[in-house]
Amino acid sequence: MTKRNHRSGSRYNVGGSENEYMDKAQRVLKNKKGIKILEDLQIAEEDALVAAYRILFGEIRAQALLTTVLIGHIHETIFGELYDWAGRWRTVRISKPGVMWPPPDFLEEAMQEFERNVLAKYPARSLQSDEQFCRAMGHIQGEFLAIHPFREGNARTIKLLTDILATQTRRPILRYDTSPRGRRLYIAAASVALVEKNYEPMMIIVSEGLERAMRFVPIP
Repeated sequence: MTKRNHRSGSRYNVGGSENEYMDKAQRVLKNKKGIKILEDLQIAEEDALVAAYRILFGEIRAQALLTTVLIGHIHETIFGELYDWAGRWRTVRISKPGVMWPPPDFLEEAMQEFERNVLAKYPARSLQSDEQFCRAMGHIQGEFLAIHPFREGNARTIKLLTDILATQTRRPILRYDTSPRGRRLYIAAASVALVEKNYEPMMIIVSEGLERAMRFVPIP
């Protein structure tokens, strides 16, 4: 599933208008800036993510509710200067060996259900203990990645949403394990959430990210 850097280009079997590339090897997604080198596109994405954190944390209020509209806004803020499809549910089918994500025709329904049955379940005021917070974020991240509503950038989008909720509950921005092992564990946790509806592995990853953040940013 989506990880922070796409070192191997596209990881999915994809078809449709969003399956356009800047190179014959199909490693560099078609982008507004005309970037043709994968490493340069990765840098542009990382710069865009940093800028999005600054923008969104400046405009989203502490009482803001988690909604599908907010999720789309987050994705568009991150990727809007790079991709035409930023902020929109994907219009292509994506899969990998042994895994099939919901087809595009069902994404609007799936995301509305996600808002009603998952996001609405965890208002900031209800997440008093760290255990409550981590369990909620494990469920939110796991279920969101099981839907995989965007062509790319799903993990980055839901992690930013998680960080918004963290600040709303007076917690620090999470520090995930970004080592190769950490990325493998995150992908595995997302797969378990999709296949088994088991959010415990993702909850553990969130819990470790929070613990790591608290060691660096003590809460008064």
